[in-house]
Amino acid sequence: MTNRHRNVMAAALGFVLILALAALAGCGGSKGGGEAGGEAAPGFSGVTLDGTEVSLDGYLGKPLVLAFTASW
Repeated sequence: MTNRHRNVMAAALGFVLILALAALAGCGGSKGGGEAGGEAAPGFSGVTLDGTEVSLDGYLGKPLVLAFTASW
């Protein structure tokens, strides 16, 4: 193996190690967000696009995901 090949392999290995360390560093940190921890959700009601009224009470005991989005 020539010196040029060794240098390229060393640079590639260094790059991979730096990426691995960056990925591992991003895995730690605070555990913010997530579930509310058994707290009752506040009351929620609304009207769908077809005029049907929905409320949180209608989903009692069922898993529910509320996704709020914005178009900007």
